[in-house]
This record gives sequence, structure tokens and C-alpha cells, in this order.
Amino acid sequence: MVLSPLSRYSSAPMQAADPDKEASWVWNDIKAESEPALASYLYSTILSHSTLDRSLAFHLGNKLCSSTLLSTLLYDLFLNMFSVDPDLRSAAVADLCVARSRDPACVLFSHC
Repeated sequence: MVLSPLSRYSSAPMQAADPDKEASWVWNDIKAESEPALASYLYSTILSHSTLDRSLAFHLGNKLCSSTLLSTLLYDLFLNMFSVDPDLRSAAVADLCVARSRDPACVLFSHC
């Protein structure tokens, strides 16, 4: 049996790896987190999106854009990659879980 990277968290809903449920669980956890000092930033960059995929695509697009490579083009590219390759989302969820569990500065998923 393949264990979920979320199995280390007591509130994780499953033991066997299920990429869609894991992404949903992490996304719901991110939406439930509260960080008053960063509220407007978190809303505009993360929480205003409907899914984890869209939020990650937006965030990556904005971080990696340049004057010759627009963030909207990168957003579309990343969103397409998430839909074409479900393993990419699983890897992103696993990265978020590992960062949260190992980095003392990442108390919340949104910190990651």
C-alpha cells in the first residue's frame, strides 16, 4: 500500500494515496488558514482561485514572468500542464506537505 504524504497529519482524511483527495484536502486546508497580516495578499494571490491547480498556476506565472514572457501566458501553460499530467499536481502536493512538515518557518500550507 502506498501511503499518502498527508498521512503524517492527524487530520488527513485517508491512508492510501489518492491524488485528487490529497489536492482537495490541501486546498481546503489552505482556504481555512487565517493569517491576518497577510490577508489581502493571500486572497489576491492564492485564495481567490477556485482550485489548487489554478492557484499554483497563477502564483508560478507571476513569480516567473518577465517583460518578454507574460504571466498570463505562463498561467495558461501551467494550468494546461496540471490538466495533462496529474502526477504534476501530486508532486506539488507532496512538496507542500514536505515543506510544511520539515520547515519550521512553514507553519501553514500558505507559508509554503
